[in-house]
Amino acid sequence: MTARRHRPSALARREALLRAAVEVTAEVGVAGVTHRAVTEKAGLPLTTVGYFFESIDALTEEALRVYTDADADAQVALAEALAEAHSTPDEIAVALSSAATPRSPETPALFEAYLHAARHPEFRDAAARALEAARRVAAAGVRAAGHPEPDTAAPAFTALAHGLALHEMAVPGTLPPDSVHAAFRALFLGFLLDNGHVELALRLRRGASADDDTGRGATSTVEPFA
Repeated sequence: MTARRHRPSALARREALLRAAVEVTAEVGVAGVTHRAVTEKAGLPLTTVGYFFESIDALTEEALRVYTDADADAQVALAEALAEAHSTPDEIAVALSSAATPRSPETPALFEAYLHAARHPEFRDAAARALEAARRVAAAGVRAAGHPEPDTAAPAFTALAHGLALHEMAVPGTLPPDSVHAAFRALFLGFLLDNGHVELALRLRRGASADDDTGRGATSTVEPFA
């Protein structure tokens, strides 16, 4: 009975630690995620981390997993909803690009985690899980847009998304939205052509050209390939 009465508050403290770990990672990197830094950020006693996690590294890895899994689930659901609505490839690209816009503290924390894994092999399993979640989103997006081989294309789309996000974080406002859309379109067309899907690529490109000529924008006449 007592355990049940305290359970909601315990879960709230655990979630506060996870959120604080993400915030500290974004601010000072994974190496700066200490018991003191996290508990001070969360407004909790210093001993709280040990109550919920075996180590500070375990807390950091769990925080990264919770964030990336939740974010991936939301974006995959968005891609699936767009596909069910028979959205065009360009509409899907615009929606997913908007959903993937860098957010603080989550996106800086993710890149800090990748850098930490590059220097500390013991953290690479956690980074690999985060990459897998991102690639799951990319595969869902290109699948919704009609790409016949989404799993093959996913790593390149993930790398492009991460690179664009990193540049935008470093110097905000230097990437016009149109350039981001153009980059994803070019990669999508390139994968179609490189894998022998010439008719699909030409159909998408013709649709974009027709829209450009009429001044209506690229999303009004392109047919979905699904």
